[in-house]
Amino acid sequence: MSEGTVVAVTDSLADAVGAPGDRPVAQRLDAIGRVLFALARAQDIDPDAF
Repeated sequence: MSEGTVVAVTDSLADAVGAPGDRPVAQRLDAIGRVLFALARAQDIDPDAF
């Protein structure tokens, strides 16, 4: 299975979990990751070091 197919299948499954009209799970996880990185940087922690 190609990488593009895997991504498409993963996105489809993630979209199926949410209610219609909700942001896809992938977008919610991306937002959570951005917040965690911002919090780490605010506390002088380099998140890329982990």
